Amino acid sequence: MHERNHELLDVKIRQYMLPAIMMKLALQLGNIVDTILVGNLLGTEAMSAVTLSLPVLSFIQIPGYFLGNGGAIAAGILLGKRKKKEAGQVFTASFILAMIFSVIFFVASFIASAPIAGLLSGGGVLADDVESYVFVCLAGAPVLGIGLLMSSFFANDSHPQLASLYFIISNSVNLIFDYIFLKYTSLGVKGAALSTMLGFAVGFVVAVPYIRSRKRMISFTAPHITMEMIKSIVTTGMPYFTYLITTMIKMLLMNGIILSFLGEPGMAVFTVCNNTELILAMFIGGVISVIPNIAGILYGEKDYYGINVLCKKVLTYGAVLTAVLMVVVFIFTGAFVRLFGINDTELSAIMVMVLRVYVFSMPFNLLNYFGMQYYGSVQKSGLATLITTLENGVFLIPVTLVGILLGQSAGGDGFGGLALAFVMSELLTVTASFIYRRIKYPGESMLLIPDKNPGLCHDFTIHADMSEVAKVPQEVSDFCISNNIEKSKANLLAVAAEEMAANIVKHGGKQSDWIDICLTIEEDRLMLRLRDNGVPFDPTTYEYDDEEYSIHGIELAKKVAKDISYIRAIDLNNTIITV
Repeated sequence: MHERNHELLDVKIRQYMLPAIMMKLALQLGNIVDTILVGNLLGTEAMSAVTLSLPVLSFIQIPGYFLGNGGAIAAGILLGKRKKKEAGQVFTASFILAMIFSVIFFVASFIASAPIAGLLSGGGVLADDVESYVFVCLAGAPVLGIGLLMSSFFANDSHPQLASLYFIISNSVNLIFDYIFLKYTSLGVKGAALSTMLGFAVGFVVAVPYIRSRKRMISFTAPHITMEMIKSIVTTGMPYFTYLITTMIKMLLMNGIILSFLGEPGMAVFTVCNNTELILAMFIGGVISVIPNIAGILYGEKDYYGINVLCKKVLTYGAVLTAVLMVVVFIFTGAFVRLFGINDTELSAIMVMVLRVYVFSMPFNLLNYFGMQYYGSVQKSGLATLITTLENGVFLIPVTLVGILLGQSAGGDGFGGLALAFVMSELLTVTASFIYRRIKYPGESMLLIPDKNPGLCHDFTIHADMSEVAKVPQEVSDFCISNNIEKSKANLLAVAAEEMAANIVKHGGKQSDWIDICLTIEEDRLMLRLRDNGVPFDPTTYEYDDEEYSIHGIELAKKVAKDISYIRAIDLNNTIITV
């Protein structure tokens, strides 16, 4: 009882992790199978055309991905601070801004597709296929942008399974239309792009019940967009914005370097490497993406113990999955290459060599992806942005160019230099970000937060059992009196804590098994926080009905408290009583 445990958080991490992995699995598997179908049904040239078009696909995701993640984390921190109205305003502002940018992309599809295709393909034989793919992507930007934005807010509003379902439906529909369009029509690569947009349009139907629900914590509010709000969204979302921009620039420059020095075989190799990275993102990305959904809210609550637990669990799961993937890709490289319709013996041998070197970049990729997701969630966006910039551009582009040129100057074909470039860019990013963190934040831990809650704080956990509830008053009273809180107030808060905990046990339902209780003294305030995984219940809106359903402890808590606030965050009841 006298020590805080992480039983509640363990349940939430597992609850959020499975939908996150399923979401990434659906999204990335859709992209991978998309490429496999194009390669097998349309040929290697069409597959290369799709790869050349990927910078545009990254670009149109910026409004939904950047504003969605930035807005969701900013709203999550506000929910952690019990500012529900302000969280709704951030959501509304993010939605409006994303819609404006997406409509601009839609209009641009009619005038900009041909020039963009010429730039991406160098005016070569792939130009027509690239133009077709780019046009559909730009025209479908509103569907993709709003879908990505809403999926970010689903998870932050205690609905991780809804985000997962959205991507599963979208990509299932995408793959069905992919096969139909590519196999039975003459649409070519345009069919591949069209099936993607149709999939996301159909998937959005899962958002309708959420939007209509009155029980969600984050709702549309009257537009009240301020510069401070925009700054909050932009600052928090900057790592994601940087990720998309640098990914787009990386693809443009890598495509140019590879076409110039390695030709079309190089593009085929690069395409397979990209899809290997997508496989890594399916599992590792799914595990790590739990962090923004939970860490932002814990950070808003100043639950640093919880953040430490979250990060240790996520990194452990990520390390195990990375090791398994490295072994699988290394052993079954040949079979993986054949999936993409590569039948040329010489080209297959090159791909096997490149991929077997590439797998050694995976552990460093895990650390870099963790840094981008985590530091952005605890308002260290500068460090997260730096990691993204170093990984995708500053190191990868020059290292790739130097590696290819050195390999060719030594009498080789340059593919060995390409393989090593993936490993070196990830390793250099880990090293540079470590040095930056030690200089910028000397003496601080890797997570850049205290090991436990600062100030005068008593954090403990009890079983949702009446025998343990009976011990709560003495625990609260002892802490208050030992820190010079007058006895009358200490007794009142002790009784209120017991009553609230008892109500959780009585009315929380079968799923309620643990209660986290935290007492904190900040300046002239004494705060009591209770967190449980019982049925959703807001004590601030409770009113006396009749004797049968009366919950007297809440009435007592309201009389004792200066303020009582509630939020349902990460699918847990969080109540704070302030004296």
